[in-house]
Amino acid sequence: MSPSVSAIALLMLALAIEGLPIDSATEGLTLRIVHTNDMHSRFEETSRVSTRCSWNDSTTGKCYGGFARIATLIRQARNSTVPSLFLNAGDTYQGTIWYNIHKWKIVTRFLNLLAPDAISLGNHEFDDGVSGLVPFIENASFPILASNLDLKDEPKLQATKLAKSTVLLVNGTKIGVIGYLTPETQFISMTEKVHFLDEVESVSREAKKLKAEGVNILIALGHSGYETDKKIAREVEDIDLVIGGHTNTFLYSGKQPDSEMPEGLYPTEVVQKSGRKVYVVQAYAYTKYLGNFTTTFDSHGEVQSIQGNPVLVDSTVKQAPDILEELEKWRKAIDEVSHQVVGTTRVLLDGDSKTCRRKECNLGNLLTDAFIDYNSRQFAGDEGWTDAAIAVQHSGGIRTSITRHNNDQITTADVLAVLPFSNGLVRVSMTGDNILEMLEWSVRSLQLETTSDLNGAFLQFSGLQVIYDLVKPPNSRVISVRVRCASCLIPTYSDLLRNETYQVLMTDFTQSGGDGYKMLVNLKHTVLGIATNDILVEYLGRRSPVYPSTEWRINYQNTEKKVDETENGSSDGTSYSGSSYVIVLLLAIVSWNV
Repeated sequence: MSPSVSAIALLMLALAIEGLPIDSATEGLTLRIVHTNDMHSRFEETSRVSTRCSWNDSTTGKCYGGFARIATLIRQARNSTVPSLFLNAGDTYQGTIWYNIHKWKIVTRFLNLLAPDAISLGNHEFDDGVSGLVPFIENASFPILASNLDLKDEPKLQATKLAKSTVLLVNGTKIGVIGYLTPETQFISMTEKVHFLDEVESVSREAKKLKAEGVNILIALGHSGYETDKKIAREVEDIDLVIGGHTNTFLYSGKQPDSEMPEGLYPTEVVQKSGRKVYVVQAYAYTKYLGNFTTTFDSHGEVQSIQGNPVLVDSTVKQAPDILEELEKWRKAIDEVSHQVVGTTRVLLDGDSKTCRRKECNLGNLLTDAFIDYNSRQFAGDEGWTDAAIAVQHSGGIRTSITRHNNDQITTADVLAVLPFSNGLVRVSMTGDNILEMLEWSVRSLQLETTSDLNGAFLQFSGLQVIYDLVKPPNSRVISVRVRCASCLIPTYSDLLRNETYQVLMTDFTQSGGDGYKMLVNLKHTVLGIATNDILVEYLGRRSPVYPSTEWRINYQNTEKKVDETENGSSDGTSYSGSSYVIVLLLAIVSWNV
């Protein structure tokens, strides 16, 4: 990032704050909105890739984000002559050790300090179940919204201040804000008896209700992903703006300010059938950017103009002293865990969702190899080297990367940031057909040409070599599967046999149907009684320094977007789709000889 880019971004912010230039509509309203989404407990500043910021980077001004910088920008907006709102689109829970230790209490405290005008629920707000959500809602000093939840079977949550919408009064003008939350939450978090309704239908109902009450400016604020955001903008006729989250989508107009590649324009314009234009925004994630736009409404509540761009929250933004002071009150418990070094790495351990949810990533390889290693050391059989030579890890459970910025050291805090959910390890008995069904589910909705709406169900694995073809329709995308043997003197790979039984290691979340893996729920399984984060700590302690690579575990054919190709295993059988495997293997041999 160059200083000039940062300066330009801040200049834009200053101009917006002062209201120059802004067109005013007669008897209308000019309004500035700043917004965040997917903050994921980045209470303190982070590295460029949103991991823990090292002391050296902090002292040399190379850190980003954090609530103290976000607070500075929000307060600048509120002190300007243009009326402003601060809105948050969910997922402040989860992502760092600060949350692992302090849970809802720290989220409530620091969001209360930022004082949003309204927020939507995110899926991770359910990570500790209903009991971990209720006190957050009850202690929040701001409206918390979700219009598409049926709470009749969760009376404790129904009795809270959680609302479908709220009406804000700005310079005498009513502004309705309607919340929504992805129904996927019921598969990827702990929603218990909460029932989910369609977002478009729910937002539309609430919009009509508010319109009938004389509210002419309507904002949908929610956590369902960029594609759903655009669908709401397209189909809800009364809505004016959609502020979203969940997919960590980076939108920007003009030259990108840092390493994030824009996935669309900010704001994204959506034209309804009637010809009305509705605008969609998201602001990436992890407090690295603050969404920022100014819009003018006419006297009927219609958008007349809109302009802005996310502000890169780099070290040129001063950190608010009161937020830093408050952080110190919570730090002691963090430091007791954070400074425990458990291993070292010689490479970047890449856990970025844009990587791990669409192709093989080396952190996924490290995790699943650690599962295999742990189980093999518990194995006491006489035949073979283990009883489970295959392990899988849902990519949604990999929450961040581990960099080398801390002198290559990996701490307990780093491990908990990567694996915050304390999932247990389970050994599942599966037929080859079960494995095929599981792998098909992993890529059922994947499109390599986009980085939006990436699914946490995408599997990383050890002991499998798989070729997918995303041109084919869902449930027919697995072209070739080769498996590592367990009852053998030397581990080798052979073709998957559909009627053969295999033992597969995975998290209890996946085995119990999380991320939609319902085909695994009733399979015979053994609980191994250890959390995956503890397995990783143990593995790092014995194997450091680690330097995992990407190998030929996950590959694609018939697509222009190729993943890295590396050496494959040997063949001794009839493949599930052997011809595809042979073709790719021959291409690898030719490339090697060249």
